[in-house]
Amino acid sequence: MQDTESRLPDVWLSLFDGTGLEAKQDTSAILATVGEDGWPHVSFLSVGEVLVRDHDRLSLLLWPSSTTAGNLRRTGRAILFAAAEGSVWEARLDARPTGDDGQGLARFDAQAVAVRRHVAPYAEVTGMIGFRLHDPDDVIARWHKQIERLAHPG
Repeated sequence: MQDTESRLPDVWLSLFDGTGLEAKQDTSAILATVGEDGWPHVSFLSVGEVLVRDHDRLSLLLWPSSTTAGNLRRTGRAILFAAAEGSVWEARLDARPTGDDGQGLARFDAQAVAVRRHVAPYAEVTGMIGFRLHDPDDVIARWHKQIERLAHPG
């Protein structure tokens, strides 16, 4: 079953708001792009790489030489998936590169153009992928800095 929304869900505003990263370290998203060969390409993003600004806009930090960053530069299109409220949310994005974050990561700002909620009447989605950080203190400190750069570029 699929419900169509016109804006990013409220729950994404709290999941990917850049706060409480310690408690959200196992929260993730999947970013899908299309490769030069025409095949789908997926990346797994943490809460330290996604900042939802409002119901229509979000920002991403990616490794600049990654396939995903190259695909976004080339096409400007992606789909972001995240599990919340017992379902999977899919946001189609128009993205554009907005430069380097000053620490070696590529920043992209994106506009949601369509949002869908995928639900099944027989099951509840409990998550997509999870991270178990090897050095949580170090990684979460880096995430805080990354979110700060997304929130206040330049």
